[in-house]
Amino acid sequence: MDTRTRPAAPSRARRRPARWLRDLSIVIKLNAMVAVFVAIILTLLALAGAALAITNGVRAYVGGEGLWSKGQKDAVYYVMRYARTHDEADWRKYQAAVAIPLGDRQARLEMEKPDYDYAIVEQGFVQGGNAPEDVPYMVFLFRTLGGYGHLAQAIGIWRQGDRHLDRLVEAADALRTLHRGGAINPARERELLDRIDQINAELTRLEREFSATLGKGARWLQRVLLLSVFASTALLLACGYWVARRIALELRLGILGLREGALRVAAGDLDIPVEIRSHDELGQLARVFNDMMAHRRQAEESLRSAHEFRDKVMESATNSIHALDLEGRFTLVNRRTCEMTGYPVEELLGASYVKLFPPEVLAEVNRQFETVIREGRTVEQFETVLQRKDGSRVAITFSSAPLVRDGRIVGLVGTAEDISARKRAEAALAAHAAELARSNAELERFAYVASHDLQEPLRTVTSFTQLLAQRYTDRNDPTVHEYVGFITESVQRMRDLIEGLLAYSRVSHQREALQDVDLNERLQQVIASLDAAIKASGARVTHDPLPRLRAYPSLILRLLQNLLSNALKFRRADIAPEVHVSAAREDGVWRISVRDNGIGIDPQHAERIFVLFQRLHTRDDFPGNGLGLAICKKIIEQHGGRIWVEPANPGSVFHFTLPAT
Repeated sequence: MDTRTRPAAPSRARRRPARWLRDLSIVIKLNAMVAVFVAIILTLLALAGAALAITNGVRAYVGGEGLWSKGQKDAVYYVMRYARTHDEADWRKYQAAVAIPLGDRQARLEMEKPDYDYAIVEQGFVQGGNAPEDVPYMVFLFRTLGGYGHLAQAIGIWRQGDRHLDRLVEAADALRTLHRGGAINPARERELLDRIDQINAELTRLEREFSATLGKGARWLQRVLLLSVFASTALLLACGYWVARRIALELRLGILGLREGALRVAAGDLDIPVEIRSHDELGQLARVFNDMMAHRRQAEESLRSAHEFRDKVMESATNSIHALDLEGRFTLVNRRTCEMTGYPVEELLGASYVKLFPPEVLAEVNRQFETVIREGRTVEQFETVLQRKDGSRVAITFSSAPLVRDGRIVGLVGTAEDISARKRAEAALAAHAAELARSNAELERFAYVASHDLQEPLRTVTSFTQLLAQRYTDRNDPTVHEYVGFITESVQRMRDLIEGLLAYSRVSHQREALQDVDLNERLQQVIASLDAAIKASGARVTHDPLPRLRAYPSLILRLLQNLLSNALKFRRADIAPEVHVSAAREDGVWRISVRDNGIGIDPQHAERIFVLFQRLHTRDDFPGNGLGLAICKKIIEQHGGRIWVEPANPGSVFHFTLPAT
């Protein structure tokens, strides 16, 4: 029972971050935390800015109300004074005073429009005595909160005051008209002054209500702003804390999972992978950690399998496998080593290799040992003689390589093979090869002599056949001419066969030296030699520029002659023969191609036509020519190349390769 303690894994059910959060990278998570707190700060700054704007707006309206009230009172004072003094200076002072509340009214009327003109609003407020810097705050407060609570009530009082202000202006204008008319009606003047006084009382009352209402609104806004700031701050901080806590929790769980996996690996437990909780960098690290565990598990299994495999290979190997230390003592041997030397493993381990070799080869074996141990070089397939425990000797080849650890040679490893049976087989094979070479030479001499001696009776048969044909020419006997044709054709075929055998024998015994051969010149020689056959068939022979290369000149000439003769011989009856020779360099060799438009060849017979005495007897197949293409193949093989044929439409293409050097 495994008593190793494992750290408890965190509960998944009670602490499991949201999926969308798990899929984000750590950089994004940390940036998100920073972004949340930046958003909180910006929001608080925005709230502070809004509170400042509202506070400044309230302050500006309070100050503007004082200016509005002073202007209204100054206007009443100067219009009353004008009624007594009839002085135009008082009237101008009245106009200047009344312009203050009229400017404020202009601004309010413009702000009440859906699409207001800020320039008109600013002009009105400045005319009312307000500072230009306060105008934006006044507009913001009016447009944002002007329809709510105490501010809405204050603006309503403002509208009532504007109506009374219009009455004041009308009464003042009527009073001025009365005074400028010349004759003053005291009753009318008194009526106008009473009206102005009544309007002043109403405006004074509205100004007090406006001030009281605006004060209530200011205090209400102050409480609302404080509550809004506190609530927003608390909410934003709560959101920021929640996001930060979720991110921190997710990172903590991932790190704990990796820690648990590391502890399990340290304890030797490679079976339980680390849980992949997310797709961020920690999740990728957990995935890599699991891959590392899997690779290590596979490596341990592979190492265990390798040891088992090594033991099996060592025991089942058909060659000797051994290892020596720096003193030449055996440190490792397999079963085959014991069988080859005749010593049991107990006697070989710790023993020197010196006792396994007879005195006459020991010096050379020691030099090979020194080559590996001192110079660090590898010895491959060194052939020598080994002396077994019973005194018998066997021929062996051994290979040795230095055994290196930490950059130092600590011994050598090697293999040895018993080649006694191979030596006997090589001796028997050499004797058989010599006998076969002698037999082949005798057979070739026989073929040469036989083919040469067959020429004489063939000439006799040809001569008497010609005399017989001349004697019976005047009888016009078709049977005689047919028989004479059969004899002449058979004799010619026999002569071609003999010439082919002689040519094949000469190719087999070619002894000329390699030379620089210009294929263009050789092809022109072949065309000249086949001039009669080319003209008789109406053939057209063309070629691309051909290379110069190292070859046997006479063999190359015969090769080209056989291929062109083949193309002219096996032609179609309905069209004139066409032959084209081209060359291309491919992978260090020249590929020469001879293309014709003849009767072609079936792909299934493409290899058979190069076999000696091969014929394809069907009417439509390429018939082959017995020795011609076999001679071509023999020539190409002597040059180290290869030859093959491909069907074309029409005709066929013969390819052969020659070394490019």
